[in-house]
Amino acid sequence: MALSQFSVAVILLIFFNGAESQFLCKTSSCSGRLTPEVRFPFRLKNSQDSRCGYQPDFDLFCNKRNQTILSLPNAGDVKVEIVDYKFQRLWINDPDQCFPKRILMDSFSLEDSPFIYNYRLDKFTVLNCSYYVETLPFDRVRRIKCMSGANYSVINVPDRDLKAVTNLLPTPCKVITTKKLPLTGMELEEGMVVRWSEPECGNCELRGGDCGFRSNSSDEVVCFNLPKSGIPRGAKYGLIIGVGIPGLLFLIGLVFYICGKCKAFARPNRPTSNLSLSLGHEPTSTKAGLDGPTIESFPKTTLGQSRRLPKSNDTTCAICLSEYQSKETIRTIPDCGHFFHANCVDEWLKLNATCPVCRTSPDDSSATSTPSQSTSVSVSLPTSPRSLSRNDD
Repeated sequence: MALSQFSVAVILLIFFNGAESQFLCKTSSCSGRLTPEVRFPFRLKNSQDSRCGYQPDFDLFCNKRNQTILSLPNAGDVKVEIVDYKFQRLWINDPDQCFPKRILMDSFSLEDSPFIYNYRLDKFTVLNCSYYVETLPFDRVRRIKCMSGANYSVINVPDRDLKAVTNLLPTPCKVITTKKLPLTGMELEEGMVVRWSEPECGNCELRGGDCGFRSNSSDEVVCFNLPKSGIPRGAKYGLIIGVGIPGLLFLIGLVFYICGKCKAFARPNRPTSNLSLSLGHEPTSTKAGLDGPTIESFPKTTLGQSRRLPKSNDTTCAICLSEYQSKETIRTIPDCGHFFHANCVDEWLKLNATCPVCRTSPDDSSATSTPSQSTSVSVSLPTSPRSLSRNDD
């Protein structure tokens, strides 16, 4: 009884020590539709304890429209659409759904904040035309709807196309501003993606753990609750059951002893009866990323000076959100045709056996499985005085 109480005490001590930094940090969110989950390094004000966030720069709050809002020192309040904890990225937008105006007209800067983003290589010029501008035959020339009206248009033109666009317009348009724009990986009206580097929790998230402070009094960030590896769950059950094996062996020995004493009285032709005990568990399998040879079998292409891509509209790597450049190597996933920087997708496929965009599994053959483990003990109870056998399977 004392041993059982000691074991329970040890288990409870380990559990609560491992969860010390987590018990106040349940995942939270604003009550609006499709709002992101909020957990470390972010925290939701008035909903989570102050130790649930890494620092005040990661504090979020819910506005009156139940939007999840992040306050940036030099950019004001922005709406958080999605939090990607594994790759440490935020998709932010304007609460009033006119992000281009925030970028082009207002003073927008991420200085004095832990967040960063990449700029496009070339500058853009914003034109205000006193008439409606139809679609122009240029890939990156856009009419900004939220800044335009029925009788006028605000268009965003790359500087390299500015002269050609000007020649196509019926009358000159007024230049509003010229500046570099963020590399968003999406239409500017949909917002932009920013990243953070500290704290480094992405690797913990990719491995299925929970990131947080070591304790309520420590500033060290550690990874909790990582999935256990090694002995399969069924084998653990087998070990627990194995505690009763010594008693079972004693019983088997006793049976053989009694049979030996009674063999003189047994009938010679009496059939043998078998008692079989099988200890085992169902096979378990675990999915992992793809192996190296499988990944290397996917086609790679080195871009030339023309940067000709398999799909002309896909100019940005969906993993790192950087535009493809000449002499860079891209790798294509055969089943779905999506392509990415080779270095980016190689690291992804080592951890995930699916395409980052469509989640198609390109190859299930690399998934590893743990075969079933079974221990079988077979006992033969002879009734013939001349037969005595014991089989161990």
